[in-house]
Amino acid sequence: MRSHAVCRRAGFTLVELLVVISIISVIVGLMLPAVQYIREAANRISCANNLKQQVLAMKLYYETHNHLPPSRLSDGKATWSVLIFPYLEQQNLHNNWDLSKLYYEQSDVARLTPLKLYFCPTRRLPLMEPRAILSGDQMLDANGQLGTHVPGALADYAVCVGDGAVDNFM
Repeated sequence: MRSHAVCRRAGFTLVELLVVISIISVIVGLMLPAVQYIREAANRISCANNLKQQVLAMKLYYETHNHLPPSRLSDGKATWSVLIFPYLEQQNLHNNWDLSKLYYEQSDVARLTPLKLYFCPTRRLPLMEPRAILSGDQMLDANGQLGTHVPGALADYAVCVGDGAVDNFM
């Protein structure tokens, strides 16, 4: 007598394959919030480091000039953020600024170059320009209406100059 051996095909059935795929998708679904939490924690650390670098640049400016940088050189001219460029290792960008000119008279290279250090990575990328209404980067016409949109490298961090009491900070 001959015995008939039953041949089984090597491989997965459709049901087995679907079970494996569903298990993998559940595991990935459980891991995604953890990955996003880690990414957000890294962004918070990066944001805090950006602020720390700016504070250190202010301190170096103070040590060099014996005063903190002014909020603005004069109406419409460069702000503190430009004055601390050399202390943020951005001397080339600082050299593009003509401190005697108004902000909107600056070259496009000077005015439009975003500095990642001035942006919180959680909020947006430096190259994503916010809406002009929110950022205040539109000039007013003679009637006080919003006029021509003049883009510029903006920032997420703000400084409150107040009534001059900031001079007592250091």
